[in-house]
Amino acid sequence: MGQGFLESSAQSSFKKANFVVLPIPYDITASWGQGARLGPQRIFEASKELELFDEELLIEPFKVGVHTLPTLELSILPEAAQKTIKDSVRFIFENQKCPVSIGGDHSVSIGLIEVAKAFYEDLTVIQFDAHTDLRKTYQGTSLSHACVIRRIWDTVNGQVIQVGIRSLSKNEWAFLEKEGKEPVWARDIKTDLKGAVALIKSGIKTKHIYITLDVDCLDPSIMPATGTPEPGGLLWHELLEILKALCQQYRVIGFDVVELSPIPGIVHPDFLAARLIYKMIGYISQFRDA
Repeated sequence: MGQGFLESSAQSSFKKANFVVLPIPYDITASWGQGARLGPQRIFEASKELELFDEELLIEPFKVGVHTLPTLELSILPEAAQKTIKDSVRFIFENQKCPVSIGGDHSVSIGLIEVAKAFYEDLTVIQFDAHTDLRKTYQGTSLSHACVIRRIWDTVNGQVIQVGIRSLSKNEWAFLEKEGKEPVWARDIKTDLKGAVALIKSGIKTKHIYITLDVDCLDPSIMPATGTPEPGGLLWHELLEILKALCQQYRVIGFDVVELSPIPGIVHPDFLAARLIYKMIGYISQFRDA
């Protein structure tokens, strides 16, 4: 049980786990910086150095049970890769556990959320991202990381809230205007964090939420290891305040963290991603029965 998320002593059997980590090393659709396929392994390595006691929650989140499944082996064909992803996350939901999926580029979230919606009809997707990812197609495929939310949009009947956005195309903006939607912009979070949290909550009409988190939602000053970095992103405590507020009020039925593209010789982004995943496990486990 030594391989996987967290040190060996903190890992659980599948049967006893409430959270199941699914590593998805896939970056075939990455359009600029490559390397997201290496993200899961680097996060696993960094997670061994985590302090298991959470200084904010004053608990040891691993005690709720955290298990890591074997790393997925995926086809280079996007359609086949999506089928493997869907089969794997369906197994987690069928066993009534919370999937914690680690990418890989953002395209992996398409299959994850399609399956989540099949299990939870009343579902809102909260997307943390620098980009809207609403392109109809990109570089010859509709399953690109730049199209992920466009694919998900119909799956969840437009129940998507985009947080931390600071880059989009003219066509993507036209799509949002047609849908009557507007992201929660990173600049507005910077000027009024509490107001931004209230705005996010005002758009959620369901009990259940799924969180998909592209690490480029964070500012490059703390998260340089991503394929498409954008200036002006969220900082650590800004992101945590939003995540905590969501976990306190809604039932998070699954989440993914994607787009970490490790930089050789620089470990702090890997550790940040590992700590973020552990914080999310802590928040969800602390508040889900409140």
